[in-house]
Amino acid sequence: MDFIDFNYVLTSVFTAIFGVFGIYHLASFLVLRHKILFYYFILILGLTLHWGLYLILKGSFGDEVLVIAEKASLTTAMITTYGLLMFTKNYLNIRKSNHPNLSKTYTIFKMIVVCLPIVHVLNALIIGEGWFNNILVMLAAITAMVSIFLNIFSGFRLYNAEKFNRYYLFSYAPLLLAAILYIGTWFMQRNYDINVNPIVLTTSILVTLQLILFSILVGFKFKSIEEENIKTQVEINKMLTKEVDKQTKNLQLAKESLEKQNGELETVNKLKNKLFSLLTHDVRGPLNNITVLVEMIEAHLTDDDLKRITKKLKNEIHDRVSMVNALLEWSYKQLEGIKLNKKICDIEEAFNSIRNEFERMTEEKEVRLIFDISHPKLCIDENMFKVILRNLTSNAIKFSSKGQQVILSSQREFGKIEISVQDFGMGMNTDWYSKLDDDLMPQIREGTNGEKGTGFGLLITKDFVEMNGGEMICESENNKGAKFILRFNPSAEV
Repeated sequence: MDFIDFNYVLTSVFTAIFGVFGIYHLASFLVLRHKILFYYFILILGLTLHWGLYLILKGSFGDEVLVIAEKASLTTAMITTYGLLMFTKNYLNIRKSNHPNLSKTYTIFKMIVVCLPIVHVLNALIIGEGWFNNILVMLAAITAMVSIFLNIFSGFRLYNAEKFNRYYLFSYAPLLLAAILYIGTWFMQRNYDINVNPIVLTTSILVTLQLILFSILVGFKFKSIEEENIKTQVEINKMLTKEVDKQTKNLQLAKESLEKQNGELETVNKLKNKLFSLLTHDVRGPLNNITVLVEMIEAHLTDDDLKRITKKLKNEIHDRVSMVNALLEWSYKQLEGIKLNKKICDIEEAFNSIRNEFERMTEEKEVRLIFDISHPKLCIDENMFKVILRNLTSNAIKFSSKGQQVILSSQREFGKIEISVQDFGMGMNTDWYSKLDDDLMPQIREGTNGEKGTGFGLLITKDFVEMNGGEMICESENNKGAKFILRFNPSAEV
């Protein structure tokens, strides 16, 4: 170039301005991640590339570069159009859900804008038909112009749909005027030899003004979004505060109700303990006294028929006392807050206590209690230990025949302390254990002399053994007797 082309310099300046706008909004998109910024960047990128082609066409480049630049103008124009369509669609909040017809129209135009450059490039590379190229160029120009009017129509159509939609129309005038001038000049240039430099300069100024207005629009849009977000957050915070206050009041009421219920439960528990004490001292004691009284009467009777009646009465009373004892022991186990009082127990002393307790019963059935003590001590709750031995020994005597023996033993086997009660009488089915796990009583059976029980004995025994850290095992065969083994860990040993 022999002299400086003033229009060339102005176009270079405007191309640089467009480029700066594009870089700024690309950076904004990368930070804010909002689609409207990305589509705005595509719009500016298309403008920058399109204006940049003028620099090539007016520069001192080879013929091949000029041909490529001329062919590329359609692509850059469609990039600009695509960016403008998507920017408008996003700004006006046009979606399939709220504006289905407009959304479908934008989708059709978007497909046309994308397909035109592809077909244009394929024609240039493969077919090379000039007339077809002219049709594509003409179609691209029409598409660009119709897209601009589609955007204007959308602005009018959605003028009152959202707060900032009306500003879109007010700011659209420079772009509309620039598009009319640019496309109109492009049509005239194809038929007439006119100087396009003033028009290029004018459109450059108008487009720059349009970019500034669009940037202001985007700023207002983001400000509006931020205000809406803050407003929404404030409303959510108010709702959360209200809900928290409500839940706090509910929790306070629940706490007061729970405290009231706890007080009532404590009162009921004290009443239950008093009732248990009453049953223990005022019910069980008199029943035992009645048994003694019947025995005294029996000792002074000489009539055999009366003796048979008193003997039967004594047995009935004994069965009832056994039932009451079992029920009281069961109730004791069910009391809340029961605590173990473990201490070192002398096993032989506990066995002797059981012998004394069942002396009359063993004499009547002529059953012998035999002790086999090879391990003398055990750390256990003494009261529970006696209840356990009492229940197992009572069952053993009950199901033994006249002249048989019951063996109470203690030993240490395989690192465990074992206490066992064995009889050689009726025996039982060992499936009783699964019933105990389900808190179901074993089937109640009569003893060898018609003795009756409650079925609570094995339940109490099993629970008391487990509460002291042990396990209870039953080995039995029908008509060969039963052996109950209480197995405790070495920690139970002294």
